[in-house]
Amino acid sequence: MGKRHWKHLNHALTALTAAAVLFIASCSSISYEDLSEPYLAAAHGLHGDEAAGFYEEAVAETETPQLYYNLAYFQLESGDAEAAITTADRALEIFPEYLRFRYLKAYALRSEKRYHAYEMELEGILAEDPGNMTIRTMLLDHYVTIGRKADAARIAREVLRRDPENRTALSALAPYSSFFNAIAPKATEAEKTRERLWTEPPRLWWPEELLGREDLSGISF
Repeated sequence: MGKRHWKHLNHALTALTAAAVLFIASCSSISYEDLSEPYLAAAHGLHGDEAAGFYEEAVAETETPQLYYNLAYFQLESGDAEAAITTADRALEIFPEYLRFRYLKAYALRSEKRYHAYEMELEGILAEDPGNMTIRTMLLDHYVTIGRKADAARIAREVLRRDPENRTALSALAPYSSFFNAIAPKATEAEKTRERLWTEPPRLWWPEELLGREDLSGISF
């Protein structure tokens, strides 16, 4: 690790020690958010490999979902999707309730063109969160993209129950129904709708967020 890494990490550890003393003195327990905040603040302004190196050292010192997530995020930003997947898997072993890691892992798998694994990851998220329309729509898009029309139509019916105007779902059902064929959008319009889901990468986990809250609708891709 370079001098700048150590400088930031030392600042984080100093702040963390002060926070620990304060909480012990007040007889309060330290949450993941409290443990993470000094590191997140110290890493402000770091990017790419430098940020990944910082968070690699950070998780070796303190294991929190926030630090693991940002490590995976910066590994992905640096172009090392395999490392991001490995980090996400490790984090899920420790913090299985944080579906945020599965979102990031799905993004990484798709970027690596590991489409079967990507599909299985989406299915796994839906098994834990059946009402998740974002993931259900991503799965629909996946089936449309790879030409599995029957599976796309099956998912499309489920999507339309919750979102009757979903353009991708209407297009997926068009070959099976004259009604849906009449109201389905043009192919170019449907394509724009599908592409929107993957135009933005996962977002970084910052102290300003409501740390610890699993608001899945707030994770963008």
